[in-house]
Amino acid sequence: MGLQSCVHCGKETGEGELYCLECQAISGIKKPRRFWIFSILFSALLLFLTGLLLWHGGLSLGSLSLDSILGRPAAVINGEPINRADLRERLKSIRTMLERQYGKDLFAGQQGQVLLANLEQEVLEGMLEERLVAQEARRLKMQISGEMVEEELQKIGREIYGDWEKFQARLREEGVSKEDLQNHIRSLLLYKAVKAAKAPAGSNPDISFNAWLIQAKQKAELVLYETGNRGSSASLLGGSCCATGGPSGGSSAPSRAGGQLDPETESQAKKAAIETYQRVNPADKEVTAKVTDYGCHIQVDIQKEGKIVKSYSYQGGKAFEIS
Repeated sequence: MGLQSCVHCGKETGEGELYCLECQAISGIKKPRRFWIFSILFSALLLFLTGLLLWHGGLSLGSLSLDSILGRPAAVINGEPINRADLRERLKSIRTMLERQYGKDLFAGQQGQVLLANLEQEVLEGMLEERLVAQEARRLKMQISGEMVEEELQKIGREIYGDWEKFQARLREEGVSKEDLQNHIRSLLLYKAVKAAKAPAGSNPDISFNAWLIQAKQKAELVLYETGNRGSSASLLGGSCCATGGPSGGSSAPSRAGGQLDPETESQAKKAAIETYQRVNPADKEVTAKVTDYGCHIQVDIQKEGKIVKSYSYQGGKAFEIS
């Protein structure tokens, strides 16, 4: 055991002893150097966490995570990040609108926190879907110009609010900035453009788009990070495509409960898909078909040697390729 000196009388005493027999001073022993280093580092950490709480606008410690402290994004999809700040800003905007409509105590208490966690998950899923659509639009070399966005804004102002001035006044009441609205309109126009591109002649555009979207979800490389409020993230991008349809939420496609198809419909779907596939690939005779009813569309996956080689949406007795 090492020796240390009393700060009052200088007498040497055992390491860690806080009482000096010579001068009877309590807590008079010099602390080891490593103790002071630890104290300084611990104090610095507390100051850092306090500043972080203030920066987050007073969030509780329970809402912080290691991912948020390290500055990681909320999610990364196909290599593109969903910024945590963007998610927080959109969640705040939607929360404000909901509280204005249903009351300030909507998210109060334990039940309100569960509702908030579910809302955050829905908002993040919507942002991930928007990113998938934007990525596909870039692949198809589609662009939405500022003039197109402005024209759509003017159209909304005239048709819904009568004139542009009333429209702007309503936006101010709702706390929605013109920039946020422009971004929303741009996403809507991208959805419309991609939906039109995904619809083969004679098919329902909504059904074809939903069929493509669920495939894009299945193929997406997704990394999720903790955001503090969100609960289980296992269902993100894993649910039915029936609940999608654009940044505003809700699909315009007719939907029904998915599940087990009747044998006749399943047989017809398999036959139509295999015939459509073999017209383009006449040499591929040893293929099978798997039918899945997603509710919003019936999908047929053509399989060869256990791998999916082509997917089709089955509508009205015909099979349409999902591109």
